Amino acid sequence: MELTFDYQPRQQFMALHERTKRWACLVVHRRGGKTVACINELLTRATYTPKKDARYAYIAPFYRQAKDVAWQYLKEYGKGVVVKIRESELRVELFNGAWITLYGADNPDALRGLYLDGVVLDEYGDCRPSLWGTVILPTLVDRKGWAIFIGTPKGKNHFYEVAQRSATEEGWYHMTLKASESGIIDEEELNEMKAQMTPEEYDQEMECDFTAAVKGTYYAGIIQQMEALGKISPDKPMWDPTRKVKVSSDLGRSDSTAWWFWQDGPTGPLIIDYFEEVNYIVDDVIEMLNNKPYEYDEIWLPHDAKSHTFQTRRSTLEQMLDADLPVLEVPKLAVQHGIDAAKKILPLCTINSTMCYDGVEALRAYRRKYNELTKTYSEVPEHTWASNGSDAFRYLSLVCLESLPATQQLSPQPIIKAPEYTLDQLFKDREGAGSSNYEILRM
Repeated sequence: MELTFDYQPRQQFMALHERTKRWACLVVHRRGGKTVACINELLTRATYTPKKDARYAYIAPFYRQAKDVAWQYLKEYGKGVVVKIRESELRVELFNGAWITLYGADNPDALRGLYLDGVVLDEYGDCRPSLWGTVILPTLVDRKGWAIFIGTPKGKNHFYEVAQRSATEEGWYHMTLKASESGIIDEEELNEMKAQMTPEEYDQEMECDFTAAVKGTYYAGIIQQMEALGKISPDKPMWDPTRKVKVSSDLGRSDSTAWWFWQDGPTGPLIIDYFEEVNYIVDDVIEMLNNKPYEYDEIWLPHDAKSHTFQTRRSTLEQMLDADLPVLEVPKLAVQHGIDAAKKILPLCTINSTMCYDGVEALRAYRRKYNELTKTYSEVPEHTWASNGSDAFRYLSLVCLESLPATQQLSPQPIIKAPEYTLDQLFKDREGAGSSNYEILRM
């Protein structure tokens, strides 16, 4: 069989194809050709692998995104070596029995239990931070598979950390390709983009600037300033075992459940732990809470925790009360009220960045929904992997507002100005509010 590839690598990507390092990270400007290069890297490695039944994967943040961005490229460039195409599975089989499959990071269960000889993670900054360590890396270890992380900056998130690591550690290949240096897009087009984009947008999208402000995010600017002030640190706060712990949660039905753990401090919440997991039922949650070393003061559940399930005819709240857990219900209030509360409470927090890494990244990535028609951001949050952790933090913030002294300012030099709310005021704003669930449960 004659092997043919209708692919002429750009000179900028030759070093990628010739690398010998197991791990790689590409920080590339928009329309730089990183997806095409990596799809062909998968095809080439799959074609010449000596391994039997080799398996390779391309993973985008969403399954639909993988199909839209890479599926046509995979079929087009693989014509000379692909012998079978499975449209329904986004999978191709090569003449030597190797498979290349497209996946979405929004369905991590589809990747569990697999083995992979190589993987490309596209726009890794838009994927759940734990995807690599808990799902992808285990698929590579027994066959010593390789991985390429690719993307364009969206603030100092987990993709930024991979980029920093790849630039300094042995065993990594690193490339940063800026539009001003790549020569891929001509000067006239770049000038047109500069004229129609804000400087921050252009620096982020075309100059690979991780420090440029990320538009549409709710808390990214606050997180960045908290890190600069040392309020998000691996060294503090530490759990004080002589004091009880408070918890807030978001109970995901179809995705994940998220939990923040904190103790009250003199100037604000001391956040000591964060937990998030997919496909957890009530029994799993109770076991997780009991396995933590904490003694609980209050465990705050979302308002829908009192809804009965079809399987048990008993609510999550009832089942957790039966387990002798001190559960309370956060009131049902407008999402914007909770976001305003979070903007006020977050700068007052001290967060252990080691124990709360995934939670901090969720807050950093939480953003408003973008309207492609009007080219504007709405006031409605976009539902992504970051939603559950951010929703749980909204509930934490609503609870903490009650104990916040009226004279408490955001900080000596405020990080952000937010509306002034108390929990009582929020209840009054709620349409038709009479006596509250909060008051009933506290009695």
